[in-house]
Amino acid sequence: MYHSTLKGTYYEIGYQQGRALKRGGFTLPPPEKKRLRFAKQCEEIVGQYMPELLEELHGVADGSEIDYEAIMTLTMTASFDLEEVPSCAVVAVMPERTVDGRMIVGRNYDMFEDVSKEVATTYRTYPEGHYASVGNCDIWVGRWDGLNEAGLFTGTTALFLPEPKPALPGPIGWFIGRYILDHCATVDEAVEFIKSLSCTGSGGRLIADSSGKAVVMESSVEGRELRYPEEGLLILTNHAVCPAFAGKDRSNEYFADSQTRYNRLHELLGETKMIDVEMVKKAMSDHKGGVCSHKVDSSGRKDSTIWSVVGHLDERQLDIAEGHPCRAKYRTVSF
Repeated sequence: MYHSTLKGTYYEIGYQQGRALKRGGFTLPPPEKKRLRFAKQCEEIVGQYMPELLEELHGVADGSEIDYEAIMTLTMTASFDLEEVPSCAVVAVMPERTVDGRMIVGRNYDMFEDVSKEVATTYRTYPEGHYASVGNCDIWVGRWDGLNEAGLFTGTTALFLPEPKPALPGPIGWFIGRYILDHCATVDEAVEFIKSLSCTGSGGRLIADSSGKAVVMESSVEGRELRYPEEGLLILTNHAVCPAFAGKDRSNEYFADSQTRYNRLHELLGETKMIDVEMVKKAMSDHKGGVCSHKVDSSGRKDSTIWSVVGHLDERQLDIAEGHPCRAKYRTVSF
């Protein structure tokens, strides 16, 4: 994985990333007209709710010397293909279930290696006037997961609840994750922000804060539902669990092992009375239930755990394994 430390205004942060792309020889062709039209609709909505991220995108374009519309279109629509979205697993262990009385979070990001592995990056981000954070993503500007200096953690997964056709424009999940890390200190603040956005697609997001509160938000175009820890555990994979959505998703078409991974995490962590960080790392490394992904599809493409994250929320650091946690050593990244 790459490691990037970004500081300054949003434009300056974007420009730093753009210069790195320029040095690496990264280029983009002009966007397809259909995607550009959709991306422009998304851009307009992002500009209403998180205009600073558009400033950052302009910085990326200027620093890389790549046309802004090409950069913007890729960033807004990279998960447009349903066959190429992340699977993943996220878990929060409540303070009453941990050895030291502090919440522990864990998260595996699973994706096709040819899409994500070569560009996966751990970011230490210090936006001027907002919360510093450490987080991970496989594209600039966004974050799929992370922890900020206020002690707020978020991690997201794909769900396949009914989707409108054509797709509705809106901010992609990694934009929402980035905004939460930059702006929110508590679960309630993050939930309030997400609820201010129109429901344009489906997905799951775990949000936890250092006060000991955690929720999973499951979203679809029909609305959003929250679920809460049970017996000190909160687990999210790739199927809907909230009663309003359960049984309505198409997870079996895309992630047939979602229920297996969910059940395995419950088995590994639910049957242990008191849990510590090493137990969570072991659970995220599990093969019996496929939590640590080593899948290969019928064409030979590898769908793997690209990174794994474990940590407490009251420290400005996360332990991150680059690649499969079953064999990659977790290393502490502080910010």
